Amino acid sequence: MNQSETGLYIHIPFCSKRCSYCDFFSLESSDRDLIDHYSRKVVGTVLERVGEFSNFSTVYFGGGSPSMLSAEFFKEFNEAVLTHEKFKDLKEFTVEINPADIDENWLRTLSENGVNRISAGIQAMDDNVLGEMGRRTRVADIKKNLPLISKHFKNVSVDIIYGLGKKRNIKKEINDILELAEIDHFSAYEYTRPERINAPELLNEEEVFRQEREIRAGLDEKGYERYEISNYSKNGKRSLHNMIYWSYGSWLGIGSGAHSFNSEKGEHSFYQPDINEFINGGGLSRFTPSENELMEEFLLMGLRTTDGIKLNKFKRLFDVSFEDIYSSGVVKELEKEGLLSVDSNNIVCTEKGFDLLNNILIRLFESGENDNQCEK
Repeated sequence: MNQSETGLYIHIPFCSKRCSYCDFFSLESSDRDLIDHYSRKVVGTVLERVGEFSNFSTVYFGGGSPSMLSAEFFKEFNEAVLTHEKFKDLKEFTVEINPADIDENWLRTLSENGVNRISAGIQAMDDNVLGEMGRRTRVADIKKNLPLISKHFKNVSVDIIYGLGKKRNIKKEINDILELAEIDHFSAYEYTRPERINAPELLNEEEVFRQEREIRAGLDEKGYERYEISNYSKNGKRSLHNMIYWSYGSWLGIGSGAHSFNSEKGEHSFYQPDINEFINGGGLSRFTPSENELMEEFLLMGLRTTDGIKLNKFKRLFDVSFEDIYSSGVVKELEKEGLLSVDSNNIVCTEKGFDLLNNILIRLFESGENDNQCEK
């Protein structure tokens, strides 16, 4: 299998307070010794495993709250990891931050040590909604620190969550964010209720859809391109790291609960969500899905974007034509229903199709299963 861009993802599973909506692996802890021990292990493990992949074009620190790491850690990471020959082609280095954690000196240190993109977890510009989410961040933190982020970084993304907060004026929230700083990228995620007692209740479908429409309209008015179901960019500043996931690239995931994919081998690997096990050098598992499962992953990720999927890339990766696996009749039905746009080499979801992507994928996958059954 051909390999394109390669990314490095590092999971920092520490939070001083866990948000009530969060479903990622994280631990409420401000234990500096534990965090420092974990982060040293991260650096060592990266250096142990970089040989499994081609040169890295992106680095992404997610969590949890990577902004709980010390500024000194990023100096050490720069000296130990970014100087490695595997990172000579690095284009993008993103760190997720909680606006309540940071100060200007911390930001300056990151900008001087290879970080060139910040993803700020705003989530809402309404203290009542932030309280419902269980966020420790307040609007005052955002107003204080978002301008500082924009001052030190020329590539800034913010996250917002919709589907929470009744009678919420999300369009105004977006405008309030844009009055504070130059923002290049928005990620707008629909709230999915985790299985936790204190998690906020879901809003009704009509209210969720209203909030989503406001986000789309508000960002469109400001000149942001929707390039993936939940992501919008300006000035050509798509998330290069996330595009690796969506375009069937490879990435190395390091840290408790982190997941990797080597597209050249078709191999997945992951670390168990156990901090002590990771620190002690264990918890890594590897597996190779079936060819059919890999094809489904290709569709699942690619159809999330406005680039869609390339039929010649499908053929190159899997050594079989798309039409030989998935029913052309089903594709034509989906096109007739206005859910897909199809030409000689591209299959792309329409705006209507984005809203019904699960339905599209189910019908395509079932058509592939039916064709495979017939061949047997």
